[in-house]
Parts: sequence; structure tokens; C-alpha cells
Amino acid sequence: MREDSGADAAETRLNRLLNLILETAVDVLGFDAATVTARHSDRSLSTIAATDQRLLDLDNAQYESGAGPCLAVLDPHDPIYLEIDERDSDEAWDHFRHAAADLGVETTLSIHIPTDANEVAASFNLYAECRLESGEQQLRTAESFAQQLAAAIQGVDAYRSTARLAQDLAEAMRSRAVIEQAKGMLMAEHRIDADEAFARLTQLSQQSRMKLRDVARRVVDERAGREPSVSPQ
Repeated sequence: MREDSGADAAETRLNRLLNLILETAVDVLGFDAATVTARHSDRSLSTIAATDQRLLDLDNAQYESGAGPCLAVLDPHDPIYLEIDERDSDEAWDHFRHAAADLGVETTLSIHIPTDANEVAASFNLYAECRLESGEQQLRTAESFAQQLAAAIQGVDAYRSTARLAQDLAEAMRSRAVIEQAKGMLMAEHRIDADEAFARLTQLSQQSRMKLRDVARRVVDERAGREPSVSPQ
């Protein structure tokens, strides 16, 4: 329960931080809205942050068709600046362009988010309802916001990795503790040394095709007066 609560709190903080960065970027760069697209480890796509919920439809249009700037920059790629024109001859992005026109979006800018997170690739997408000039300074500023987004995502990824490591270490400690407890009980009961006690536990593990820690836990439970489930030979 504590681990789940910690993960939920981390995701809540990430959501707030992403939205703060996006809102600031929209104000500074002169766009009307911004989103963050994520490609997860199972290759599914989703929008994990947005300043305007209406623009989810534009992201979704790209997910449905499998084409569009927010997908093209998920992998390392130069920023993609577009002035929307439904008459454009590139048919691959037709679904995206029609959706943009329906939403009144005239200019888009998508930038790769350079995250090293193991489980997600991401892109930073800006949308405007008017024609905007794209200059070198604007692109540099947009890329600095993408760096901030990367740092935020990586921070949560590191938290999750640390939480998993801590959980694994705690489980290993519990396993060692119960194995040592079972060894001690067998040593006292059969007047054998630690090596022989461990050998008996290993033999039981092989015979029952159970993990060593589960066999040890059953031996301890038996000696604690519970119904025997494994009997040492």
C-alpha cells in the first residue's frame, strides 16, 4: 500500500510539473496550447499532459493514423514546424491535417523530448490557432522547454527504479531471514550443522519444485504449530 501511495504521489507531482512547464512554454512561445505525447514500453501511445483538452483530438488523430509530427519526433529528430494546409500533397499526414483544420489549428511545432527513461519515449507538441513565424531563437527556447520536460520525466522514472530496487532488496532480506530461521530450526531438531541444514532445504526445494524461500517459510510454519505442508527428509 505504501509503495502504491508513493507511486501515485510521484505521478501527481509529475503531472503538476509537466502542466506548469507546458503552460509557461505556451506563454513564452506564443502558442495557444501544448501537449506531451508518450510512447510506452508496450508501444502504446498516449497524451500524458495537455494545457487544452480539445487538442487531445489532434494527438489522437495521429495515434489512430500512425502518422504525424508528434510521432515523427518521438525518436531523435529535428523539430518539425508546420503551417497547416489541407491541400498539402503529403498524403501520409492527411488525417492529422484534416483534424488540425477542424480544430482551427494553423501552426504546429513538435520537438523530441531527450529523455533517457527506460520505459517511455516522448515528444513536446505546440499548437497555435494562427500563423506563427518560426525562428532560430524560438526553436532554441522550445528545445530548452523540452529539456525541462525530459528532466521531469526522468525524475519519476528514477523514483520508480529506486522504489523497485528497494522492494527487491527488502524481499531479498526477508528471504534470507526466513531461510536462516528454517536452518536454525532444522539444526536444533536434527542436531546437524548449518551446511547440512541448508542441504536439506535445498533438497526439499528440488523435490517440491518450490523456491527455497517458500520451502523455508513452510518449515518455519510447521515448527510454529501450523499444519505441516513440507516434511524434511
